[in-house]
Amino acid sequence: MLVFCSFELQARSSPDCHSNIILVKEEEKCLEYLELLHFNTSKETDCMGMWDNLNCWPSALVGDIVSTPCPEFFNSKGEVRRNCTAGGWSDLLVPYEHACGYAFNDTLHFLAEPPDTLQYFSYVKTMYTAGYTLSLVSLAFATAILCVFRKLHCTRNYIHIHLFVSFILRAVFIFIRDSLLFTNEELFHCDYHPVACKIVLMTSNYSILANYSWLLVEGHFLYTLVGVSYFSLRKHLTCYVTLGWGLPLGVIFTWGLAKYFYEDEGCWETRRREWIWWILRVPVLLTIFVNLLFFLGILRVVIGKLQLPHAQRSVFSQYK
Repeated sequence: MLVFCSFELQARSSPDCHSNIILVKEEEKCLEYLELLHFNTSKETDCMGMWDNLNCWPSALVGDIVSTPCPEFFNSKGEVRRNCTAGGWSDLLVPYEHACGYAFNDTLHFLAEPPDTLQYFSYVKTMYTAGYTLSLVSLAFATAILCVFRKLHCTRNYIHIHLFVSFILRAVFIFIRDSLLFTNEELFHCDYHPVACKIVLMTSNYSILANYSWLLVEGHFLYTLVGVSYFSLRKHLTCYVTLGWGLPLGVIFTWGLAKYFYEDEGCWETRRREWIWWILRVPVLLTIFVNLLFFLGILRVVIGKLQLPHAQRSVFSQYK
């Protein structure tokens, strides 16, 4: 569960972007249509045209029964009807969930209770924003210390600096992403700045992948210190930089191409094709698995050396 949390939070911390975009566009078309209809029609009507947050209803006279197709994202061929009465528009003759099918239930639940849902999203956003802010400040301070003091300059600390920078980039890009997606504390706008939002989401996911890559580097470095007799620090540092920053770049490029050709929707936060998100998940799982092997290898080497006669004291001082 925790393995996927970094990527899943971005997709679940906001309403369904695809449905939101469709509704916004349909509302804009409806208002334009009603304004044009009112401008070209001189006769008075009993029921004014309206947008009911799901469908567009044209003006009608008392006694008229107006039918419109189900909203697009219901993926239904059904119709909904209203009656124009002397008191205005009646309720739907057949409710949306029956006229448009039960596939609408999940979306109806979200639209029927927007205050509670949006309040939950706001709480989640506030909590992870506070956490990332604390992490950003702490890591920036630690990185500055490692860079300023020359006595701390060594391969081990260089690796730590790269790891810290990857986490700093992660926090920064998440803040930028939220500034594009959330125009205020209550509303989510996935249709704003779509190109910029996709780029920021890609860089945010790249930094997450870089986190795991540099954790893999940390694991390999510790394993080689314990289990390898000869180890060229300078030579391996170049390989580590290539692995830590280069490997995630190839993965995120592949993911971006898959999203562009197969699921180019909104801010690329939808998960209609689950296999695309596995492009990000598989490298993370492999990284964790290999790090586990390094950890078990380190334990095996240390325990083996501790079992040698008269070696306990020197080994303890070596790995202290």
